[in-house]
Amino acid sequence: MHGDLALTEHAGALIGETVAGMAESCILDLSQIGTKAGERRFMLAFLTALYRGVNGSPVHLILDEADMWAPQRLLDKEGEAAKLLGMMETIVRRGRVKGFIPWLITQRPAVLSKDVLSQADGIVSFKLTASQDRDAIGAWIDGQADKQEGKAILASLPGLERGRGVIWISTRGILETAVFPQKATFDSSRTPKRGEKLQETTLRPLDLGRLKERLSKVETETKANDPKALKAEIAALKREAAAKISAVDPSAVEEAYERGLAEGLTRGENRAKAALMAAHDRLRDALAVAGNALDSLDNTMPVRPLRRQVATPSVQCRPAAPPPHPNGQFSRSQHRVLRSLAMWKALGHENPSREMVAAAAGYSPSSGGFNNLLGGLSTAGAIGKPMAGHVSLLTSVDEMTVDEGSDLLLSCLSNPQRKLVDVLKGTGDLSRDELGKRTGYSSSSGGFNNLIGSLTTLGLVTKPKVGYVALSDWAQELLSQ
Repeated sequence: MHGDLALTEHAGALIGETVAGMAESCILDLSQIGTKAGERRFMLAFLTALYRGVNGSPVHLILDEADMWAPQRLLDKEGEAAKLLGMMETIVRRGRVKGFIPWLITQRPAVLSKDVLSQADGIVSFKLTASQDRDAIGAWIDGQADKQEGKAILASLPGLERGRGVIWISTRGILETAVFPQKATFDSSRTPKRGEKLQETTLRPLDLGRLKERLSKVETETKANDPKALKAEIAALKREAAAKISAVDPSAVEEAYERGLAEGLTRGENRAKAALMAAHDRLRDALAVAGNALDSLDNTMPVRPLRRQVATPSVQCRPAAPPPHPNGQFSRSQHRVLRSLAMWKALGHENPSREMVAAAAGYSPSSGGFNNLLGGLSTAGAIGKPMAGHVSLLTSVDEMTVDEGSDLLLSCLSNPQRKLVDVLKGTGDLSRDELGKRTGYSSSSGGFNNLIGSLTTLGLVTKPKVGYVALSDWAQELLSQ
């Protein structure tokens, strides 16, 4: 297809696919590829794609200089030449069922692979003067036709006139000498006479624009994946990197070091704060359990002039307890839980969640002290558990004011937690980045993540969608009254 489209050694597969799917005839001229290795590379890809793409319709495959693609003597028995010979053998031996009608043309039958030549059904032989080439024809006659007739034919080959040849198709009983007329169609192999102007020939048109575009893509991809080109590019990049390293500004390195050091210190500080907050939460829960035990002792033991003092941290979750219940049935801590339930009931929540009750009473909903309080009240018949995670009030008690419940909830939070809650109060869904910006935290820091996690555990914060947080509905209701 050189007359219409330039070929490269990398275009074989694309041309094979195209030829397999078209009805037109075509001629492939490989003379411009430049190297024998490149021609073999093209032919291997072309024949492979053509063999896979044909659909059983007759395909006349005419291979000029066939000994180049199927040589008798193979030097490289592992490379592309061996693979190409294998593909040629496949086509002449098994291609018939796929519609192939191969024609092998060679001036030297002696150098054409005998495994390929032996599959020929017939031979058209012109003048042969070399005995080696006549011996190759004789080997075919020994396996295919009458030996006596063969000897006579072989003896006549050296003296055949130009244009006269022997046609021998033994399977059809054809053996004759014929004169072949000069070509009436375009003869690409004819040597022009002196002064003769060659006639231009127009071939049946193809969609050359599309084929050129596809060939261009194949060539670009091949160059991009060429090992030599890739090695050269890697070497150039290494030289460029080495030049940049040698040109590095020491002051820029020092500045980068300082930035990294500052960032590391900030991260370490945030992690330390998070660890301290976790320790504070554990200490708060332990103090709550101890306070419950002291409340029980206060209710069962006579009041003495001197009361024991219990040290509490600076962020105190348990404010001054209200006076004991008049009938002395419940401890101060239990009474605070009952008043929290009464407050939620007055606000329209008959069966508030554990988180709601704990928040208004000043406890962590997952603490051991709060669990012990609920267990004791349940045993006494003062509360019920209508469903998992919810509590109901079964006794009468003076209700807690909303302000008192709000104060108890806030007293249970650390200052960083309160800062986040204050921003979320009265707003809807807020992105983590925006919340961090308003509270002075980095949204990707460990300390910020720990704060969000602790507020989520308390039930104060929800995550309505990825990357967003919001104050829970009940917390909004309690803190916005």
